[in-house]
Amino acid sequence: MKMNTMKKRNKTNTLGLLILALLVAGCNPNDDTPDNAKEIITVNVDVVLPLSVQEQWQHAIDWAMENIAKAQQKRQRVVKLNLRYHDEDTEDLDQLGYDLTHPGDGADSCHAIIGPYHSSNANDLLKYAHQRRLPVVMPTCTSAELQRMNARNTYAWFLTESDITQCEMMVSAAQALMATDVALVYSDDIYGRSFLDWFAYYATERGIAIAEPGTFAYHRGDDLSPFLNEIARNASGDFIMVLVALDDAADYRAVCEQVNNPSDDGSGAVLKIARNTICADTSLDDKVMLDMDFWSFNIGITPYASMSYGFPQAYLGKFIRTPYSGSAQIYDALTIIALGAAYRAASPTSCIVDGKEVSYDEEPYGPGLTDYMRAVVSSESGPSVQWDANGLAIGFETLAAGRPIDMSGATGNLTFDSETHTMILNTTYMIWQLHQQYFEGPDYFYAETLPVLYLSTAGTSSEASTTEFWKLSKKWHQNFSHEKVKHDLPDVTDCWAVIVSPSTTWSNYRHQADAFAMYQTLRYYGYDDDHIVLIVEDNLANDTRNLFPGEIFVERSQTTGITGESGALVDDDVRKDAVVDYHFSELRPDDLADILMGRASDVLPQVIHPTASSNIFFFWSGHGGHREGPLWGNEDAGLFFGTQRIKNIVSQMAGSDGNNERMYRRMFFAVETCYSGKWGEALTEQPDVLVLTAASPDETSKADAYDASLGIYLSNAFTRTFRQDIIENSAVTIYDLYRELARTTTGSHVTIYNNAQYGSVYEETLLEYLPKSR
Repeated sequence: MKMNTMKKRNKTNTLGLLILALLVAGCNPNDDTPDNAKEIITVNVDVVLPLSVQEQWQHAIDWAMENIAKAQQKRQRVVKLNLRYHDEDTEDLDQLGYDLTHPGDGADSCHAIIGPYHSSNANDLLKYAHQRRLPVVMPTCTSAELQRMNARNTYAWFLTESDITQCEMMVSAAQALMATDVALVYSDDIYGRSFLDWFAYYATERGIAIAEPGTFAYHRGDDLSPFLNEIARNASGDFIMVLVALDDAADYRAVCEQVNNPSDDGSGAVLKIARNTICADTSLDDKVMLDMDFWSFNIGITPYASMSYGFPQAYLGKFIRTPYSGSAQIYDALTIIALGAAYRAASPTSCIVDGKEVSYDEEPYGPGLTDYMRAVVSSESGPSVQWDANGLAIGFETLAAGRPIDMSGATGNLTFDSETHTMILNTTYMIWQLHQQYFEGPDYFYAETLPVLYLSTAGTSSEASTTEFWKLSKKWHQNFSHEKVKHDLPDVTDCWAVIVSPSTTWSNYRHQADAFAMYQTLRYYGYDDDHIVLIVEDNLANDTRNLFPGEIFVERSQTTGITGESGALVDDDVRKDAVVDYHFSELRPDDLADILMGRASDVLPQVIHPTASSNIFFFWSGHGGHREGPLWGNEDAGLFFGTQRIKNIVSQMAGSDGNNERMYRRMFFAVETCYSGKWGEALTEQPDVLVLTAASPDETSKADAYDASLGIYLSNAFTRTFRQDIIENSAVTIYDLYRELARTTTGSHVTIYNNAQYGSVYEETLLEYLPKSR
């Protein structure tokens, strides 16, 4: 029998397995309350989705609306969701966001927003929603950066874990498939950058080689041939997997066609890549599957519904197909909104979340719908409420009585973050392989996604735990040998330090703060200002957004994301009494060479004056780029300081060029930027130089000490731990310092470079750089 792809696409091969056994029964249809006697609470919900996604999710939407209605059949007060649809692809979302939050005369107010589908569109709605704390429930916005920026916003709801988890699973799947090397093709937007930020980290964790140049930022129409041939030539083995993470499903066809049928540059190496792709969640889209005969061998990963809570099985029985990616999430979005509205109607002036009454210092002062939704999902007490009509009926009845419920959803156990209860912490993922069967030629076939494995962070009886299955604990550490280096160095006579922060914007507060903190640490250990050159813009202390005029902090008592270990300079103003030698904007990149090499001038009056018996400590905190590491300026400047430039400076100071006397005894570089390992590689083979970086050459570095009142990150774990360790023990060995940094620095791998030219990390300490050990 001929099967047209439009009719049979994504048909499951398990049809009939659980068709009727797990169908969800409705409530008793007998209604004791006439419709005209019911009190209707209308909640206007604006659904912002691409039309194609709305069509895919319509079954789940209709089912949720049906079960919400069934669950309230016997109730006199009934919540009714009035869904108003908007096409995400054609609407002016900025204008829509404003219109929904600022309804004109006679316009019906918006009470909640569901959507958007794409992470790149979310801020157009969120930036207006915060003014009224209007709940924006995002079923599939998974950008790690988007979720990080909104982690403490009580109106921003994320129903799928961030793409940090998905990226980890993609790399882990490559490992399970015995890949020797991996590379990444990503969309150059807020969605794709999540994968860029974590790809190298997890590849390193899994011990999989990254085929250089490793990553490619894809724009529609790009030719991938040069990139594919280059990674094939540089691969360490013969099995290269290309991870593909694109925000727009339509781009997958062009990218996968190139990867699956790569153009050979004549070397033949590119054949190691053919058909070896692992695709992210956005690839599982009907419009991508049409005529995609080359997808037969591709693997994909997508957020799914929990197998333990019955939604996928019941969906299959009701609609004779497996649910689309995101179907369970939008189902949960609708039910959480409805239950929250019911709770609000029952208790309109008092909302308790985590045992505390919700109130605000600014208008609107009282709790809003988003707070009642938070109350619905935050409790673990009360009766168990499932996602089906019977379960929802229990939920509506209990909330109407003002009592809490313990809710589970179609996606599974609804475990949200403990601070705001708006960010989901456990998502079930399906690893799938597309299988196609042809009948009488390529015009007729059916395609089905065959589940390979179900995974979730927590794990259940039906899903493997990612924590256990993939061994998620950070396990990669450098191995060192006892290097025997004959230094023949003179006794140290003095110590000099250069501290640099090239960042100038409020959002990069942490870089200047860490520079000031490192300055204070060196002053603590006996450096005077004549022996430190401090280069920071110093424009944050009196910024209008600074709630503490004149002061800069790296840690405060209420800061989240810090360890709280002894040695922390909590609530200390790290700018106090600091002497800033140069505002960053006053300098050019070449000026740093003059500062390090003691070439003072009218323009550069403050420099260091090292000799062959001087130890030099160099610290840099800022942004970095994939090509050459540390940037000269903010992240949007795009100006690299240059790996060759720093190598030339150190070579001249070492006297390696034959034109200079040696200008240092030993040098220690501590570099806190994305891709800082690029400098480590550049300075390898320089005599008596050690480089300690916050990230490898392929990794981004992550901020982690967030201050909610200031709305910015105060510090990076690398710098904070570095300071704490040497304050607690100035004689700490480099190895012990490294181990503590590796343990506490998340999202990147702290790396030591050039110890073969420096000495044993098990024996060497930082005492040589701390003139007055206390």
